[in-house]
Amino acid sequence: MNVNVLRLLFILIALAIHTEQLSLPTDSSYNAAVVELPVQVGTPRERVELAKILYMNIIESNDTADLDILVFPEYVLSNRDSATFVPLPEQNVIPCFEPDYEMFLVEISCAVRARRIYVVLNLAEKELCGANYGSDTWNPCPANGVRYFNTIVVLDRDGRVVSRYRKSHLWRQEYKSTSVLRQPDMSTFDTDFGVTFGHFICFDMLFYEPAMRLVIERNITDIIYPTYWFSELPFLGAVQLQEGWAFANDINLLAADGSDPAGKTTGSGIYAGRAGRLSAGIFEQPTQHMFKARVPKRSRYTGEAFELPPKVLPAFSQQLITPRYTALDTFRDYNVDIFETRLLAVDFLNVTQRLCHEDFCCDFEVERSLIGNSADYAQYRYRLGVYHGNETTFIRVDRSEQAVCAVFACTSDELLSCGRIFSAAQPTANQYYFRHIRISGLFPAAKRRLIMPSTLDGVMLPLDVAQYTWSESPPAKQLQDSLISLELTAPKNDLLTFAIWANYFTELPTTHNLDHFQPVPSPSTPGNNNNNTSNAAASSIYAAVSTLCLLLLAVALKA
Repeated sequence: MNVNVLRLLFILIALAIHTEQLSLPTDSSYNAAVVELPVQVGTPRERVELAKILYMNIIESNDTADLDILVFPEYVLSNRDSATFVPLPEQNVIPCFEPDYEMFLVEISCAVRARRIYVVLNLAEKELCGANYGSDTWNPCPANGVRYFNTIVVLDRDGRVVSRYRKSHLWRQEYKSTSVLRQPDMSTFDTDFGVTFGHFICFDMLFYEPAMRLVIERNITDIIYPTYWFSELPFLGAVQLQEGWAFANDINLLAADGSDPAGKTTGSGIYAGRAGRLSAGIFEQPTQHMFKARVPKRSRYTGEAFELPPKVLPAFSQQLITPRYTALDTFRDYNVDIFETRLLAVDFLNVTQRLCHEDFCCDFEVERSLIGNSADYAQYRYRLGVYHGNETTFIRVDRSEQAVCAVFACTSDELLSCGRIFSAAQPTANQYYFRHIRISGLFPAAKRRLIMPSTLDGVMLPLDVAQYTWSESPPAKQLQDSLISLELTAPKNDLLTFAIWANYFTELPTTHNLDHFQPVPSPSTPGNNNNNTSNAAASSIYAAVSTLCLLLLAVALKA
């Protein structure tokens, strides 16, 4: 065989491989997409069946032809009436030709194998349990011998189950019927394009395990995040938190959310750490939308770095009226009611202020310029806010310890109006625009913490990273006392939040009023000590009464 024929053969082999695998380990980026989807309508089983059809149509569509990995949201495909057993990754099961699982998983496995991409699903998993078998969970095995998990399943290009993760931090009513492992999963998987992914679900993002352990202990730089997030103002909007978390950890994040804006759920995107969002959005109406991006490789890649296109901000112009989202419902963060706050004057132009909550202090510089006054429009009032402590919660579900330096919007001069927006019925204007903001604070050392920028504008998106600067001295990841500074460097018309927000990952437990989370009493507990004290007191009284009776009897006999 001559040299030319060999060369041609090698070229044909390379082309064949590339049709099977879009990105190679030697490439500087990979192609990813996340899908935002509404929950389908019908009975529980009908909703899953309709979602399965929708998922398969998306997987087999032309939109996925150039992808390496595709991520679907939490909950949309998940229902206990269609719960399925899930094989362990080490079993190397391809449900497409081993149909021992719920039919939707079998059929999606076949669609994935046909399209030849990695796909991430969230589903309801069931597991048999008993006295001597089943997973080690906080809640006991139910009487029927079946327990349920909120689970991620990852399928590779062959439709094979290559990773599984069971949600560790549940949302409110989930705890009534869903099991939680005593030791959270630390789930990762390798890909044929040279990237190792970790993954977790929704509320897990606000806790140290497993989210931070994946980043810190496993050095995972690419995270997959199916969610059904309920946005809360002023700090925990969906895209706001996703971008802030990816920025603080400087990792890639693929986040797929459900779509029910009236129910507080929407907001998906792909993020490249401190480079900000590559593709993201949030909606006012239930929407099916695919966000796609070329994602720069970080882990295990030693070649030339992928060059992201430069961010170009549009020229600024003063605008009295700007778009704002009012059909998206949100929770209000009641934590702000215990912040140390200062209400700024309705017509303020320049403010320089140090504000402290106990011994935690933040410095603020805020400058505005007038656009125009109009009695026909409402305008937001603004407060400076400072807090550090553990008398807070995450959306009133779990205890938290937070440190915050913030400027945030309010609909009146009352503190209880902060974290709310004007309704669509109320015409609203930017009578001033922000020329400059600088916030700084010395954030205390801790063995566990994460400090992030938290910004939000009128359409519920964070400010572009090109609109502000962020500094840490020393770097926050060293967990020492860190001077953190956030500075607005480009003028902004509409602003709901501009803040430094830190999660100190409290170790205080939350028992959720569930029997199996309650601490087991022991003789040394204060409750039992009280009981012992009460019993001792009762014994003393009984002895005294008995002695008195004997004395009275003796006196009576002498008489």
